Amino acid sequence: MIEKHISSLLYRYQCVIVPEFGAFLTEIRSARFDEKSKTFFPPQKTVSFNANIKHNDGLLANHIAQLTQTPYDVVVSDLLKEVAKWNKELVANKAICLNNIGDLVLN
Repeated sequence: MIEKHISSLLYRYQCVIVPEFGAFLTEIRSARFDEKSKTFFPPQKTVSFNANIKHNDGLLANHIAQLTQTPYDVVVSDLLKEVAKWNKELVANKAICLNNIGDLVLN
């Protein structure tokens, strides 16, 4: 459930923080031409993850609260429960597959 909201926000923002977990960051890369292969590559947006940015800036929780008509505090609590599950899976050396975002593994 959370990944659809993260994905949606990544279209509009460069950084989406999942409280107590980390931040998904986007970077826009310009279109380019590969001289060697004579191929054009369209512009693209790449996603990276930074586990050091964990402070809740409210963006994700507010977005979910508004869309679902759920109180902010309840959304934050639900996010923290999901983060606990994700961390448990990562510690067990399992990958977390987030639709439209990518896969996370502990390294």
